[in-house]
Amino acid sequence: MNQIYFGDNLEILKKLPDTSVDLIYIDPPFNTGKEQKHTRIKTVELANGDRIGFQGKKYHTVSLGTKRYLDSYGDGYIKDFLRPRLEQAYRVLASHGSLYFHIDYREVHYCKLLLDDIFGRESFLNEIIWAYDYGAKSKSKWPTKHDNILLYVKNSSNYIFNAYAIDREPYMAPGLVGPEKEKRGKLPTDTWWHTIVGTNSKERTGYPTQKPLGVINRIIQASSHPGDTVLDFFAGSGTVGDSCLQLGRKFILIDNNAEALETMARRFSAASSIQWIGFDPKPYQKNKRFIPQKETGADFQLLSSAATYIQSDLVSAVDGWENSSLFWILSLSAPAKGKLGRHLIATWCASKGFSVDRAEDKNANLIINGHRFATKFSTLWSNHIYKFQQIRDTGYDFLVCLGISPSDAHCWVFDRKTILSHVTIQHKGTKGSEYWLSVNPTLPHEWLLEYGGSLDQAHAVMKKLLK
Repeated sequence: MNQIYFGDNLEILKKLPDTSVDLIYIDPPFNTGKEQKHTRIKTVELANGDRIGFQGKKYHTVSLGTKRYLDSYGDGYIKDFLRPRLEQAYRVLASHGSLYFHIDYREVHYCKLLLDDIFGRESFLNEIIWAYDYGAKSKSKWPTKHDNILLYVKNSSNYIFNAYAIDREPYMAPGLVGPEKEKRGKLPTDTWWHTIVGTNSKERTGYPTQKPLGVINRIIQASSHPGDTVLDFFAGSGTVGDSCLQLGRKFILIDNNAEALETMARRFSAASSIQWIGFDPKPYQKNKRFIPQKETGADFQLLSSAATYIQSDLVSAVDGWENSSLFWILSLSAPAKGKLGRHLIATWCASKGFSVDRAEDKNANLIINGHRFATKFSTLWSNHIYKFQQIRDTGYDFLVCLGISPSDAHCWVFDRKTILSHVTIQHKGTKGSEYWLSVNPTLPHEWLLEYGGSLDQAHAVMKKLLK
């Protein structure tokens, strides 16, 4: 169950169990000494309006309200405000957990000394620079267009870092790498270029210090697994919760600002899996249509969450979900479905404790526990058949075939010799023959039974093959 608390985060943190969360991200007040505020406006056409718009028409500005808080804690910011909260954060963080501490240039150096003292200097993993180029620029000094994110781990020899799951970036000098690497892109460095949440962005909630989903998604993908619990005790507009809902994680959010809770109430109007503690969200929520889904297993829900996250990368619009959260997959191109399948298989394998990385050549897609895997993906056809296509005899050790139906998932895992002895020729080409495998998940061929079927059965096969 996801939880959102309204109240003093220090007192609430004290009540959380030891080592109970897998990842912490916090964006505490920056102690700027200024009032942080955001005013929402709209314009209406008026003959004597205060601004001129399209075709010289005059408009009048109407304020829709201002959200604000005073970002000033004085000399006690480190010792009296941050220290007791970060000591509690260390206590509740699991032994494999990570803390991302988001701050700016004014306090980052003092905060690092504090975190070194609480976590130990050996637990400092990275300083991430989030750089952006948006908004007004000073002409009296170098414009400050970055935030600092300090990454600490509870145990420097045992922590989560899912390199395979991190979104890739274009090479800055693509001519210096081969075409395959250029197409695949590179892992981000510790400098992240990402715009802030723009005034007209669909993400915009109106909260003064809202952080973009792209930054939070990268953190959660890299340093947690699906099903893990993520804590943000300076929750603000609830971006961490939004990201967790997309990526299949659980969350605990805490904030003592009533406007933050009101913003989160509106943001999560359609989410039914949230327990609100100390706050009633109903007055701020609109009724949204909820379409009941068939009850599904945890593994299918994991794949559904992972697929929903990557959806925005693969399609520009989704028309009608009908009764399945994955209806949109049917409209994807074959390459996009292949990309989605690799993502889902990697996410599922990592959730089961296998080590997963990307393969560096086109003969295999993933490296799982040191073995080379090819992946194939199919949705359920109208005749209730999965059809896994373009299977080749290339340099992989094992093949994973993942099938998705409207409310279930099926999976089979084969060694290369076995699959090639059972496939059907699809076509012959200059680069070799391609084959396909047709499977009815409700009436599979007898030989398929020892290679999977349900996700649980496929997991058992994977463990046997990789022992």
